[in-house]
Amino acid sequence: MVFIEVENKFTMKLNPNILVTVLFFLTFLIHFSLWKFVFHLDEIIIVKFYLFLSVMFMLMITMIVLINRVVPEFLGLSVIGLILLKFGLMYLIRKKLNFEVIPGYKFHFIIPYFVLTTLLTYYAIKLINHDKKQ
Repeated sequence: MVFIEVENKFTMKLNPNILVTVLFFLTFLIHFSLWKFVFHLDEIIIVKFYLFLSVMFMLMITMIVLINRVVPEFLGLSVIGLILLKFGLMYLIRKKLNFEVIPGYKFHFIIPYFVLTTLLTYYAIKLINHDKKQ
């Protein structure tokens, strides 16, 4: 009984903002390490790619927070629209980032895209569940 009480006192809930940020940077560090030390590819391309993904990710998180404050009942539909917008922008920007010069470029750029899309979806689900509790 005492052990359960002590465990409950020290259990902290992980803030979704911190979790998403940490997972984003872990994704970058793992991918950059593989890129540089395993595949020995030029790091400028991956830095540009993650810079673009970072800006897009922060814009989308900001849009989700704003939509949640203004019209929370449309948050789920808005996330789908934002993911489609992100996909369209990735398609348009791929020529500027020279994806095709990288061997196996689909592997290198699709996986981080889906990881960040998953993090965006996770953040939106946390906001939706938080609103339902209140």
